[in-house]
Amino acid sequence: MKKTIIASSLSFLLFTGCASNTVLSQNDIMEQFPNIKEARLLLEKASNENIEYYSPEKMETAQSVFDEAVKQAKSGKTSANTAAANAITAVNAAVKQSEKAKYVLEEVFVARNKAMATNANNLVPEKFEVVEKQLKKMLGLLENGEEDRAKRDITSLKNQYLGLELAALKTNMLGVADKTIKTAMNKDLDDVTPILITQAKNEYQLALDTLEVNRTDTEKANVHSNKAIWIVKRAEGVAEINQYFKDADFTEEQKIVWFQDQLALAFSPLNSALPFNQSNKEVLNGAKDSLSQVMDQNQTLSFNVSELKDRLESTQQSSKLELQKEQTAKREDIARFNGVQSLFNEDEATVYRQVNNVLIRAQGFSFKPGGSEIESTNFVLLNKIIDAVNRFPKANIVVSGHTDSTGSNDLNLQLSQDRAKTVANFMTQVGNINASRIQFKGYGKGKPVASNEIAEGRAQNRRVEILIIN
Repeated sequence: MKKTIIASSLSFLLFTGCASNTVLSQNDIMEQFPNIKEARLLLEKASNENIEYYSPEKMETAQSVFDEAVKQAKSGKTSANTAAANAITAVNAAVKQSEKAKYVLEEVFVARNKAMATNANNLVPEKFEVVEKQLKKMLGLLENGEEDRAKRDITSLKNQYLGLELAALKTNMLGVADKTIKTAMNKDLDDVTPILITQAKNEYQLALDTLEVNRTDTEKANVHSNKAIWIVKRAEGVAEINQYFKDADFTEEQKIVWFQDQLALAFSPLNSALPFNQSNKEVLNGAKDSLSQVMDQNQTLSFNVSELKDRLESTQQSSKLELQKEQTAKREDIARFNGVQSLFNEDEATVYRQVNNVLIRAQGFSFKPGGSEIESTNFVLLNKIIDAVNRFPKANIVVSGHTDSTGSNDLNLQLSQDRAKTVANFMTQVGNINASRIQFKGYGKGKPVASNEIAEGRAQNRRVEILIIN
């Protein structure tokens, strides 16, 4: 049906390309005959939904009416719109018929979908095609109004699709096992190893029976199928050894010695000689003990490796968390330092970072000459200093006073100490900073930061420094 629509579309374009004065363009047709466009869209949708499968005759009729409408439209005949409307009606009738078919034959289509899901159409194509023909015949009867005849074989058709599903499952899941057993039989392996081949057949039958009882229990069926394959491979190994003994013309004693040598070779990596000078039971117990010791050692090693792995992961995690903690602390320190820097303008103070410590060099204090009393104009600067200190709640504080070189050493030393003490007291009394965290000291003119030969340098040397020690 899709091919029919494609052909119709092509013919539609051919019509619009004919050399005739009466031929309309595609755009003209769509404008003058809106039913043409609607019918075409409905046909394409129906084709995508595979409506022609469920209602082939009605879809064929709809396509034929549409093609006639297009033919009339290209000549500009007004009857084209009516013809296109008839095509719309025909498509809708086909859609309605498909819905009825899906409802009436719901059990059949459910079984068909299961068969398709197992790839039955490709795994058992001939059988699938036979059942498909019966379904198409049933759909035809239903489309022609013979509903009773169509319903008559619903159960039979459903069971045939379910049989296809089972056949596909067997082919798909058990095909390798079936082929393996048949190959072994063709090689007459059942004559050499009859017990093993019988076991393989039994496992294969269990797989078949599992699917017969419950088709969804594919996991259990696979277990039996794979075991059947394994047993056949074992039978091939037994047959190979048997042929080796025949070719070598081994006596019964030589066969047993050969097996003991093979067993000793298998255990040689353990550096444990098997006690072949003892009874067979003791030999097997000795082999079992040797393997148990190795298993215990491996288990201990595995436990130790697992424990070391856990410790390593824990150490790595701890290191990672510690690194993250350090990086976070570093970012916080940088943010705090930048925040402190932003508090002061260049006339008030300069802020320096000394590893983890912060130094506030406040040259903006205006003490009276020879005095240590704080002027009201300095309150803004002092409040900024308190704000900076509060950003480091666990830090200790050292307040140091400094003077220029004017005046005597003793006077300057005492003056610098008094000014440092005044700033420290303001921080504890006004800023509520714990006094145990604060120390103060005066250095007089002993630690200049600029030249005392010029006024600007002397102004810089007259300062109070607040060192925040982290």
